[in-house]
Order: sequence, then C-alpha cells, then structure tokens
Amino acid sequence: MISRWDKNLPRQRPKMNNQERIEKIISESLKKQTSQQKEFYIFDKLFYVEAPFIGDVNVQSVIGLIENKIPPEMFNEIDTIMVGTFDFLEERELEALYKDGAIYISNSLSTDRDLLENILHETAHSLESSLGHFIYGDYRIMREFIGKRDALKRILTSHGYQTRDLNFQEVEYDKDLDAFLYKEVGYPKLQSLTFGLISNPYAFTSLREYWASGFEHYILGTKENLKDISPQLFNKIEGVFTYDD
Repeated sequence: MISRWDKNLPRQRPKMNNQERIEKIISESLKKQTSQQKEFYIFDKLFYVEAPFIGDVNVQSVIGLIENKIPPEMFNEIDTIMVGTFDFLEERELEALYKDGAIYISNSLSTDRDLLENILHETAHSLESSLGHFIYGDYRIMREFIGKRDALKRILTSHGYQTRDLNFQEVEYDKDLDAFLYKEVGYPKLQSLTFGLISNPYAFTSLREYWASGFEHYILGTKENLKDISPQLFNKIEGVFTYDD
C-alpha cells in the first residue's frame, strides 16, 4: 500500500476559499497593470518607461525607496528619467547615464536592486552640475582618489599585471585604463585584490566615478565602512546632505 504522502506522488494544492481567490485575482491584476504602466513620477518628475524591463522590476517600489532615502532637493538637476533602448548606452556598454537633465536607463536591467543602484549613481552625477565646486573644489577627495590609484597600481604590479604604459595619475576618464581594469583584470578579480581599499571596483575608473560610487555606497551600503575606507569621500557626502547655500 502506498502512502498518500509518498513523495513520488503529486500532491494536491489546498483549495482556496472565495476570499483567497478574489485576493489572488486582485494581486495578479495589479502586478500586470504595474508591468504595463509607462508613466510614473518620482519627486514630481516624470519617470517614463518607453520599453519594459526584461526582468520583473517593480518601478513604483523603487521610487518609494528612493523618496525615503534622499531629500527631494537632490533631484533638482533631474527633469526626467527615461527607460528604453538607447544607442549611446549600448555603444559604451552602460546601464545608465545622466545627460542634459535626464537619466537614461537601459531596459536590460532585471531586478529592483539594479534600478535602485543606477538611479542613485546617476543622481550623484547630477549633483556635480550644481555642487561641483563643493565636491571637488578643495581637492580632498581627488588626493584620496589618487592615493587609491597608487595603491591599485602597486597591487596589480605585484600580481604580474603590466601597468607601465597606463596613467594611474589621470583623474579624468581614460579609455585605455578603463579597458584594462574592466576587460583584462576584470571587476571580480579587482574586487578580491582590492578588498577594503575602495567601495567597489568601478570606482577606480575616474574621480567622478569614485564620487558617484561612494554616494551610492553611502546610501545603500554601510556608512561606517565607507567612513573607514574613504574618510574624505565620506565627509564630502555628509556635507552634501547638509549643504546650504
């Protein structure tokens, strides 16, 4: 005799009562409606999904998180957010870009976390428009960044990488250095080699990415960790949150 609980036999799902059926219908309907919705608003700014995300991304949920984590004044330089397929993102292998008052985001993102990180990162870049003098004017985070780059060069050289022809002192974006870190070394390897030195490997790309990656880590990561590894960057982000003209 075979037990009714034999694991090889299919088990019947428990029957739902009428209330549970209605709640399920409502839940599925709302989920479908949200996935098809194109227009959202974040801090009263248009968030337009021109092409749907390839993954199950809850835009409204991400908007709620951002509006709870940063003050609306930090969105002053942003007029709109656009999601879709954009040649200028694909050509540079970017997920998002702040440009001319708008944040452009690739619809290739697949999770809420991906969207959250990209919006916060590009928000940091938007702040450079109005607060660039405050962020970079005293050269403190620049000197800290160059110190990180010097340490990176020593680490890579000690592990057999050829760094002689690369300019680790250049704080602006450098295509050759970016390609070397991204493609030859690779971010996973870079992460393990520089653990405890910087917020994330992409922050080595340039001074501006050092700033934006730190801003993102400050909000989503552990603030005390950022304070330990990048004290000047931490202080500058704290200052932006309390900045008053």
